[in-house]
Amino acid sequence: MTTYNTDTITCSFKVDRALYNKYKGVISTRGEYVKGDLVRHMYKVIENNELNKETLQAMEEVEDMINHPNKYKGYTDIDEMFEEILG
Repeated sequence: MTTYNTDTITCSFKVDRALYNKYKGVISTRGEYVKGDLVRHMYKVIENNELNKETLQAMEEVEDMINHPNKYKGYTDIDEMFEEILG
């Protein structure tokens, strides 16, 4: 009788064959497999999202700066900028 781990899922999705073949070619030259590499990538995404909140906040701030530049001071003199930032 076959038993299945109920804490896992099977992922099935379609992807462009040429893209997959190129990706597999890169991965296989390192002696790795597509599935293992995708799982490692998933862990990295989760780790960065959970453990690197400062970076995510900085990215949100930059997005806000791009969308609302009038809310932020701009500089034309780098020495003035550093003086104000560093004191």
